[in-house]
Amino acid sequence: MPRQSRPPATGTAAARVTGWLLLVPAVVLTVLTLVVPTVRTVVTSFHAETFLPGSESRNVGLDNYDALPGFWTSLWFALSLVVVPMIVAVVVAPLVAAALDWAGTWARWAARIVLSLTVVLFSPVALTIAWQRDLRDDPTSLTDIDLVGGTIRSVTAMTTFGVVLAVGLMIFLPVFRARERRRSLWPALFATAAVAVLAMVAIGLQQFTVPFLTTRFGPRDATNTPMGLMYTSSFQQMRLGVGAAAATIVLAILAVLGIVAVLIVVLTRLRVSLLPSRQAPSAVPRPVHPGAIVLAALVLAAVVTAIVLNALPWLDALGGTTPEGRPGTQARTWGPALNGALVSVGAAYLAALGISGLRPLGRHSEWLLMAFAPWLFVGLAPLSVEFFRSVQENGDVDTTGALTPRILVSTVSLVIIAVLCRGQSERWRRQVAGGAPAGASFLGTVVVPTLPLAGLLFVVALFLNAQDLLWPLLVSTTPEHDTVTLTLYRLTEGFRQSDFSVAAATPLLAVVLGALAVVAVQVLHLDRMVAATGASEDS
Repeated sequence: MPRQSRPPATGTAAARVTGWLLLVPAVVLTVLTLVVPTVRTVVTSFHAETFLPGSESRNVGLDNYDALPGFWTSLWFALSLVVVPMIVAVVVAPLVAAALDWAGTWARWAARIVLSLTVVLFSPVALTIAWQRDLRDDPTSLTDIDLVGGTIRSVTAMTTFGVVLAVGLMIFLPVFRARERRRSLWPALFATAAVAVLAMVAIGLQQFTVPFLTTRFGPRDATNTPMGLMYTSSFQQMRLGVGAAAATIVLAILAVLGIVAVLIVVLTRLRVSLLPSRQAPSAVPRPVHPGAIVLAALVLAAVVTAIVLNALPWLDALGGTTPEGRPGTQARTWGPALNGALVSVGAAYLAALGISGLRPLGRHSEWLLMAFAPWLFVGLAPLSVEFFRSVQENGDVDTTGALTPRILVSTVSLVIIAVLCRGQSERWRRQVAGGAPAGASFLGTVVVPTLPLAGLLFVVALFLNAQDLLWPLLVSTTPEHDTVTLTLYRLTEGFRQSDFSVAAATPLLAVVLGALAVVAVQVLHLDRMVAATGASEDS
């Protein structure tokens, strides 16, 4: 069959217009919940003002930036917290993925099932409280200025080991599956690892929960982070401009990281496609070397052992008295989290479908991702000053509505889904070139196969929203409006009720439903993914 660079259906006016229309929700929400707050944060960084009603704002130029003593020290400390997690993500995870892929289907499925639990059980607040209790026998580890930094790094590494490894396997296993298609895996491996490194750096820059819960950023600011500096300056010392200055520097760095990450995706033409069900490994077994089975069994045993050992303090903290929360605490926790995840991932899915599915700019369509790139890794913390100001101006503090996540488009989900849409769109264009009906082919080849990944990202966003501490801490000033994480935090203040159970952070129903969803998508969908870079097969 002669090769066509642009099958007719992909260039129709209807396809282009539909692609642009699908972008509208994400563009609008990005402007409202990311671009505008970013601009307002930058403007605030040049002013002296407070949250007090009627307070005047005056321009102070760069004075707020000069009033950031220790900022770069806090930044380096924040980055040091993710050194070990980064090694797990880009060294350990690829090695484990290679061993599992060599052993075949059973090994991959076993790892996916086991590690899915670490995703839905991940609660930074509960895990940090558990490790804080475990350190009570050695109090100097959190009070000695020479020891506390290493302690916080260790706690961060141990509390995140399981979830970082789980996510690492999700992104690297499709890379090693490329060997079954006789494709070089190295370009995709390096591109994926580079994006993962940038993501870990971005996460490090926005660290807040672990140092805040364990030491309140002390002693003597030894465990302060840029987001800790933003929090103490703006919300404790009422120096909004200083806090906004710290946030602005972080936003600038995050923008660079996001732009570089999207450039890697676009320039390497990174994409993921799904093996047809009839070619799934469960249906077409391949010979497995006995050594691969032994190696995979040892690797799985080592991984499970490490996860269990790191989880021992958390397992112990599940016991104890159940804290008495206010009525509706679980509803205030999961209701707003559900709404935020649905909107943010839904908008991202539509945009990804428009950009990399319908491709309104043809083979240049992925460049549209650059419009979202500066906010790819931006979380709530750097924008929290302006988010809180908006809530305060609307009189919504201490309301359930205020607990809804402020960022209503998940740019990370957008890029991830776009990578899959790109691979599936290539298959759709080949089918159209071969005479298949364009509409039915697009629905079955692009839309339906990308829905499970969107569902997985929705579950992840839901649990991350529900486990957040910073935003409820800002907008809930009385226990009557607390979320579960904020309730647990209040019980740690002054080391009161130190033996309460942290099980409320991961309620059984949510964990069971979340685990079933994640396992199903992992085994039935993600395990069929194959990553590739470079020119497409039909270009």
